[in-house]
Amino acid sequence: MVLTISAPLRLAPRPRVEGRLQPYLFLLPALVLVALISFLPLAFAVLQSFFRSEYLNLGRFVGTENYLDFLYGRGGAGFLWNSLVYCAGTVAVALPLGFLLALVLNQDLPFRGPLRTLLILPWLVSNLVGALLWGWLGNPQYSPVIHSLRQLGLAVPDMVTDKHAAMTAVVLCNAWASYPLVMVLVLAALQTVPRELLESAEIDGASGWQRFRFVTFPMVSNTTLVCLVLTTLHAFKNVEIILLMTGGGPVGGTETMAIRVFQEGFQFFRMGVASSGAIVVFLMNVLFTLAFIQVLRTEGGA
Repeated sequence: MVLTISAPLRLAPRPRVEGRLQPYLFLLPALVLVALISFLPLAFAVLQSFFRSEYLNLGRFVGTENYLDFLYGRGGAGFLWNSLVYCAGTVAVALPLGFLLALVLNQDLPFRGPLRTLLILPWLVSNLVGALLWGWLGNPQYSPVIHSLRQLGLAVPDMVTDKHAAMTAVVLCNAWASYPLVMVLVLAALQTVPRELLESAEIDGASGWQRFRFVTFPMVSNTTLVCLVLTTLHAFKNVEIILLMTGGGPVGGTETMAIRVFQEGFQFFRMGVASSGAIVVFLMNVLFTLAFIQVLRTEGGA
């Protein structure tokens, strides 16, 4: 009897091209969706910014006239300065406040859980509700806070007629809505700092400030810079708070670039000028992001 051993059945290898394309095929539906809701409107806005358009209809070609009209027309370029003041003021308040609260919540405190929930509430409240709340608190006619301060003999500026008071009010409102993001991210970074390093520094005689400066802060500095990026970009393109609290007034004192884009597009229906303004805001956000990324790389290398 003769036994024959047949060779094992071998499957044909899968083509390499199919294996390389398979990840992109899985990503294709998401990429198509992103293109439809992000890239195509952006491309149309770029196209529309070069035409004198009303609504979504392209008018005559005007080149860069819409950009010049947005930057230098109707009251000049004061809204550029207002945008920088609004953005810098928000960051100057929200970033230190969120960082300080993260340091507090990182300690072993009684009722730490309910306290975290209470402090994160501004992040959960929509900008619409926050703006209405702060607008009520800052209204000189029926605000209980202003009424109480005036009963004490304190002179409170009117945010309806005073430019500086109006800008201060919208900055505080936006900082109130922004600090929870900083607090959450920094708190998460603080909880990754090894306790052994802090205990070793304490044994070596380092004070609390020295432990924070040389151990804790270097390990959360990148997270702090990320918070700086996110807070800056959010403040630069924010519309709801200023629109509901002051509407850009008084006398353009709180009119920012984002508010100007909204007004040109949805109040004056000059979509070409609004599109050019939106492109300017987008490019400035890109510049801010690139600058912050460079700082992050420098800090990481150091």
